[in-house]
Amino acid sequence: MNGARNGQTHAVNSRHLAPFVALALIVAGCSSGGDADGATAGSTAPIEDASSTTDPADPQEADDAATSEPTDQPVEVEAELTVEASPHIGLAAEVSVASGAPVQAEVTAISGDHVVDVPRTSAMDTDLNIPLVGMRAEQTYEISASLFDEDGMHVGDVDGAEFTTSALPEWFDEHEVTVDADRAAPGYTIIEFDAMNVPEGAPSSQHLMAYDDEGEVVWYYTNTGAVGGVERTPAGTFNTFYWPFGIREIDLVGNVVNNWRPQPADTSGEVDDERTVEDVDPDQVEFQGGLQALEGNAGDAEPVAIRAEWMDLAGVHHESWPMPNGNILTLSTTIHELTPEQRATFCPGDPAPFDAISDVAVEFEPSGRVVRTWDLWDVIDIDEFPGGEMCVDAGIFAEENTRDWTHANSAIYDPERDAIIVSSRHTDQIVAFDHLDDEGPQSQLRWILGAGATIPFDGEPSYYQHAVEVNDDGSLILYDNGNFRPGTSPDDPENLPYSRAVIYEVDDGSDDPADWSATQRWENVDVVDGIPAYSSFISDADMLENGNVLVTHGGIGTFPPTPDDPLRIVIREVVPEGDSGGDVVWELRSAPGKVYVTYRAERIPSFYFGPDWET
Repeated sequence: MNGARNGQTHAVNSRHLAPFVALALIVAGCSSGGDADGATAGSTAPIEDASSTTDPADPQEADDAATSEPTDQPVEVEAELTVEASPHIGLAAEVSVASGAPVQAEVTAISGDHVVDVPRTSAMDTDLNIPLVGMRAEQTYEISASLFDEDGMHVGDVDGAEFTTSALPEWFDEHEVTVDADRAAPGYTIIEFDAMNVPEGAPSSQHLMAYDDEGEVVWYYTNTGAVGGVERTPAGTFNTFYWPFGIREIDLVGNVVNNWRPQPADTSGEVDDERTVEDVDPDQVEFQGGLQALEGNAGDAEPVAIRAEWMDLAGVHHESWPMPNGNILTLSTTIHELTPEQRATFCPGDPAPFDAISDVAVEFEPSGRVVRTWDLWDVIDIDEFPGGEMCVDAGIFAEENTRDWTHANSAIYDPERDAIIVSSRHTDQIVAFDHLDDEGPQSQLRWILGAGATIPFDGEPSYYQHAVEVNDDGSLILYDNGNFRPGTSPDDPENLPYSRAVIYEVDDGSDDPADWSATQRWENVDVVDGIPAYSSFISDADMLENGNVLVTHGGIGTFPPTPDDPLRIVIREVVPEGDSGGDVVWELRSAPGKVYVTYRAERIPSFYFGPDWET
């Protein structure tokens, strides 16, 4: 492990036996009347007029007070509080505030020394529905709400409600979290755990878990077997993936807001979301857990087909990036025919008449209408860069008649450059397209980093990289998996393969592209259990708000997994000091002896983002 670790180890126990109990309480507010404790249903505590100093025993003061001009004081508001458990997440609830006048509300949940504060709602209404997330398992919380009028004046409180969270699902394993609270970035770490099989009693092989900054689980979502990133949307929701490989939008308490999945352009029929387990061919399912999941939450929102008249979408994968304009950026694929000469050059002796699968970045509207596409085929010369896994004996993604040429694994929109940036794994390239105003297919290349770089580069290029993102200063951060890194080999103990997090500066602000260049600024070459950290697939790296870097080694170990070296997750937050990283201030290790992988991990400062909350 690089550097010192000053935190304490906290083992998060994720197995509980208590059943989930939903509570819905209508709670009285406090008032000056009522029982001995001063509680009256449906009212709030009266607000004292701190400016009043009248002594009722003095008749002259009483007369003066009766004839003086009234002062502007907030008018107390009566309200009722209802707490209802989420049907999807046993640690989450929805708090409803019904008041006699329009108000904004702030909700607080307290259990011992654990406090969950919900920021003030931006909406002002007589009926407010407020998601309550961030609570821990098997604890009873006292729930209260503070009310405010349109001038921001405090007009009352409602308290006295209780809510008891459920146990975590039985199939959640114990993972070890270490936190240096003084140096780690505050917030919640959302991790996608994939067991690569279906645990007994689980609806899927995959689930999401969020840890608070003390290493406790405070949120989860049992997804449906598809590996993919989790992204916050401008609407205050999350985008993720669901089986059968569509994009799903969920709110904070797990309700499905939208489901999108591709539909070929030559199909005119309506989308059928009424399939059952018997309707699905198991041979077409990557994770068998997805079959059970169809019976549950998959159909909570009506599906929206991703459609375009001028292209067929063969599927969506890896990315569901929310764009500032409200559209969604994802990845799809298309097939390009190869000549016999190309096949013979790429894979000598291979008799199959195979074609090449290229990846296409796709921007679509929430209605499902595709607005723009960017095909890697248009900017990468396959004859010059045939990729590392074109032939059937080279990798697991090559089928007999179609070969996975580029295997893109991330696509993001950079608003400062007005560019679409795609990670092309099998060709060792990071490709930036210009994002033009015109709709339809686009192919205007901005630059390429890596193999065949189109601008001067000072540093080590990436190999089989994942999860390219843009930092606030315009630099790129990514996880360089390191497959086939020159000078390394699994068979050479002195030069073992290694992965790294790396930051590249890209200077492309000049009007003259001849002045553009790129430079490696920082890297983190990690050591886990005495050997270089090496994840040959998936994985992630993110810059955090305090300047630290969250490095997700998503699958350390042998792939396919073996009993002696099972795939496992190691996630570390490092302070980026020195040439090879810095101190580790936060770490998660997946359950020992179990097979676990994760595609990405995300640190969010708060669950309460988007337009529903005042900042």
